[in-house]
Amino acid sequence: MKTRQEICVLILGLIAVLLLILPGNMAAQNSHSTPAAVAAGAQAADTNSITGEWQGMISRLHLIVKIEQGTGGTYTGKLTSVDQGNVTLPFDSVTLSPDRTVRLELKSAGAVYEGKLGAGGGEITGTWLQGGNSIPLVLRRPGTAAAAFTLKPRTIGSVAFQPCRTADGNTEGLCGKYEVYENRRSKAGRKIALNIMVLPAVTEKPLADAFFALAGGPGQSAVEAFPLVGYVTKMRQQRDVVLVDQRGTGGSNPLPCELRDPNDAQSVIGEYVPMEKVRACRAELEKKADLSQYTTSISADDLDEVRQALGYGKINVFGGSYGTRAALVYLRQHGDQVRTLTMEGVAPPDYRVVLKFPQTIQSSVTQILDRCAADPSCHKDFPDLKNEFQELVDRLDKSPAHFEMKTQSGKTQAITLTRGVFVADLRPILYVPELISQFPYMIHRAYQGDWSIFGASALLLRDAIDKSLYRGMAISVICTEDVPGLTEADIRRETAGTWLGDYQVHMYKKACAEWPHANAPQAFHARIHSAVPALLISGALDPATPPSQSVQTAHDLTNSRVVVVKEGTHGTGSPCVDGLIAQFVDQGSAKLLDVSCADQIHLPPFLTQSKVDQLRQSAAKN
Repeated sequence: MKTRQEICVLILGLIAVLLLILPGNMAAQNSHSTPAAVAAGAQAADTNSITGEWQGMISRLHLIVKIEQGTGGTYTGKLTSVDQGNVTLPFDSVTLSPDRTVRLELKSAGAVYEGKLGAGGGEITGTWLQGGNSIPLVLRRPGTAAAAFTLKPRTIGSVAFQPCRTADGNTEGLCGKYEVYENRRSKAGRKIALNIMVLPAVTEKPLADAFFALAGGPGQSAVEAFPLVGYVTKMRQQRDVVLVDQRGTGGSNPLPCELRDPNDAQSVIGEYVPMEKVRACRAELEKKADLSQYTTSISADDLDEVRQALGYGKINVFGGSYGTRAALVYLRQHGDQVRTLTMEGVAPPDYRVVLKFPQTIQSSVTQILDRCAADPSCHKDFPDLKNEFQELVDRLDKSPAHFEMKTQSGKTQAITLTRGVFVADLRPILYVPELISQFPYMIHRAYQGDWSIFGASALLLRDAIDKSLYRGMAISVICTEDVPGLTEADIRRETAGTWLGDYQVHMYKKACAEWPHANAPQAFHARIHSAVPALLISGALDPATPPSQSVQTAHDLTNSRVVVVKEGTHGTGSPCVDGLIAQFVDQGSAKLLDVSCADQIHLPPFLTQSKVDQLRQSAAKN
């Protein structure tokens, strides 16, 4: 399960999908630039100038910005996403204000970058704004060293911390390690070091109740994910933000599995979980880990031990997607230490996600098809979309689709796509509002035999997910908590009549047969009761964790409130949602929250054939 903090790092990749719609002269692909090739010596530059080359990163994506001086004091520029096929797009406007504010606008991606040019002229510190998300981004001239740390080494509780930055260099914090026994019950044998990043409050007198954010997946690193999101910036105004990589992820004895070859498009988007790779990964990871010790319940006790070691009392707990399960389990095991509980995309312990995916994907797709039918422009251009989608699934059921697509490395590869994989690949696509807007066009083109839009979208998302998740930890969790006890009767009941059918759940069962796992605690799947103030946020179009799970979970949380974003999906990046989370934590109650702004969150307009034709005409003129 993927939340918006993970999707943030994909936004530039949507450009690559756009290039399949627009003509080639709209953008270019430079096969020669690489991160190493452009990282030459520092440029000698006027400290008041922005012309020349700049480099930056958003999460794992390397970016290059080139700005030139135009006539009359104007500027032109272009952006290259190095790790996504060196896709290059021109900025629509580039401005430098007298106060040294730099503004770069990229209308084709619905994005704006705003930053301040540093006094030395070698660094621009700012924010990438797109789709309601605000992502820190520092641009530096090639060879320019990062600015000196502003934070100093310190000890928090009993844990020593050193100044550090996130891997992309955009966020400064304090990093430290805390050791726990891998086997918490025996308290003997191997110890593992948990990776911790503290983002200190910016106020001189921070509040005592820190904000602990639990990542999704399962298998995502909190340290890698949360510095990207807007509500973390808001939290830091009054309180520390503490990010602990769950055991098996990030820097906490990570358990990665490369189950798909990133250079093989067929393995990324055309097949699911090869069993020989599952077995190979198990053999490799067992050299450094007891795979039965990487579960949600055990991790909850890790987290509380870290809280105590850092000297915090009651804390504010946030969870997104799978992180909501982790948050609820922590609430059950250590509820007396929780001041507030915030959850987005709720998946409680009793929610067997792999069993529910067929229904949740079905619901999300059906809602989008209905929205297109009710939208005059979408219905005009795609009047028979529901039948086209059904026929597309029926065709794949009879025989796989065969097509070719160009990968990010520029190679053309043959793809064979079955029904099960096609429907399974729709789930991450439907996490992204910009791709929901393209969904009718994508399906219509596939119905006509053009799989390029679907293929590029699925490749982009699957590749990004694989890079962001530690699959060994994810398999350990799923095989302990979601798969055991599932009967064939359960599977038939939950998957009958769905487009996905039993394909994916049986793949998980096969994987779990190859994987050592623990037995979940006897009451693990029981509902969790608490009077702790809780805010539960869901998107009506969520293809993984529907609003019904928020409503059901809230029933047992007697001091809770549910907010459903009518045009939201699996995590809804929005200043509104960021503000609601921050206000809830500040107030310690959801009762007086004004949630009306959630109804003002809207999906991008559907991309219709008429709009595509307009874009092509406009691009051809330019």
